[in-house]
Amino acid sequence: MSTIVTQVDHCSFYTTFVPKTYQCYEARSISTSPLTTPALTESDQKPKHQKLHASSLPRPNRAEKAASAKTPLRAEAVGQTKPVESVPTIATDVLCGDVPKKSLRSEVLTPNVKRILDYMADLTADEGHKEFHGVRPAEFRLIHEAGEAGRILTKPRLAYDYDKHILSVNMPSFLHEASFDYLKCHLTLAIAQLPYDPELVEMTISMNYPLKIGGGKIVNPDMTITISAVDDTPSVVLVPAIGECAFSQNRDSVFKRMEDEIEAHPDAVLAIIVLVHEGIHYACPNPDSIASKELRNGEDDPQSLSLDEFISQRTMPRSFDTPIRVGEHDWCHIQSVEYFVWVKGDHQDRIDVRNHDPQFMAHGTLAPNLNMDAVTAMLERGVRKIRDCLVSFSRELSDEVDCSELENAEVRQPIVWRLGAKNVMKAADLTTHQRYDLWHDEVFKGVKRSHDESYEPTESECSSSDSEVSATISSQDSLAQDLAGFKCTCKHRSKRVKA
Repeated sequence: MSTIVTQVDHCSFYTTFVPKTYQCYEARSISTSPLTTPALTESDQKPKHQKLHASSLPRPNRAEKAASAKTPLRAEAVGQTKPVESVPTIATDVLCGDVPKKSLRSEVLTPNVKRILDYMADLTADEGHKEFHGVRPAEFRLIHEAGEAGRILTKPRLAYDYDKHILSVNMPSFLHEASFDYLKCHLTLAIAQLPYDPELVEMTISMNYPLKIGGGKIVNPDMTITISAVDDTPSVVLVPAIGECAFSQNRDSVFKRMEDEIEAHPDAVLAIIVLVHEGIHYACPNPDSIASKELRNGEDDPQSLSLDEFISQRTMPRSFDTPIRVGEHDWCHIQSVEYFVWVKGDHQDRIDVRNHDPQFMAHGTLAPNLNMDAVTAMLERGVRKIRDCLVSFSRELSDEVDCSELENAEVRQPIVWRLGAKNVMKAADLTTHQRYDLWHDEVFKGVKRSHDESYEPTESECSSSDSEVSATISSQDSLAQDLAGFKCTCKHRSKRVKA
């Protein structure tokens, strides 16, 4: 999923199917609240979401069976995934408290680490994916810890190749997330209604779950559904569903990545790929363009236009057929959104994403034309397959479990796709304004990117990086202070959409 723009998330989603006696978990998408639409029924009515606090709910006694047949589905928040390798935890008081601004010290953060952290904190609108070569494992662990500790305002998705020492960084974006968020909400509700035993089996929908695939690579799919035992040490974690979203320019790479993920986890019974195609290659306005003159907004102290002020100046109809044009400049044009869904056959060893047989694969378009019936039907088949996985796994864990109700549970996906299409159109508007906002700051306020594109680590830096970072990891206080200082020095460079 090659991304373009960056936005932090503060929204939370709560399912309405959580019995009062069960533990509640907060689920958070990477996207922003304007983009996440609550799941709707066929009558387009929004379910009532009730925020429940886990601290007020006691863990149920295993000896006492809950009366409700519905099951709470734990949807894992971004940032709650465990590190790929064990990294010392930074003290909570240092992370949450006010930390004096400190400069980065070369003996604590290597040039390679500082370069990558700087890129994450200073993402520009036309760049959301980047590969860094010569990144040592210890450096990757430190960068991963920085993201987990909240030192980066917008948490990226990381993929690391331990053999080639290549780190791929994908930053979340409006366009990247909007096409998947609506589907995530419906999958969460559909699976939450399956009456499995939550005291025996835990089921989690994660948006940043680290998967290890072939060649020593670590990837973070856009959506992962996992099944594991509750009481026992999780010696087995099933991965019945994997979802990826990408821009169509990276079509081959996202299909190859999905193939690698399924090969490493052949138990997957549902695979989803979303491709977003942007009709134009975005470029900033030229200095002598009409946009540079009309959108400056002030001579002595130019201020960027608010979202409403900017979007109201569009000169083209709001549709997937035309670009968003403001100041005679095309800022964004989402031309199409495609969905590919595969379900594992009863006699297949694994899902084959190159197989276009309609018995196992469905293709649909959310935009420009709405054609999603086949996708909806295949998603229902996929959830039924996940239900069957729950039955088999539950019986492996306990001979006494009664799965008859779960086996016969009805699965329906009443998705109102036209609302999903509206979410994508809204994401295009927000992307347009953020691109303008970043361009305005750089051109008229002198806010520059600080990371050096031409930098390549020297051989001595690469060879010494492991020892340097290892020394860093052994000193938790020093690491915490320097990462906190990094956040302070970079915080002003991350812009937010102004409504």
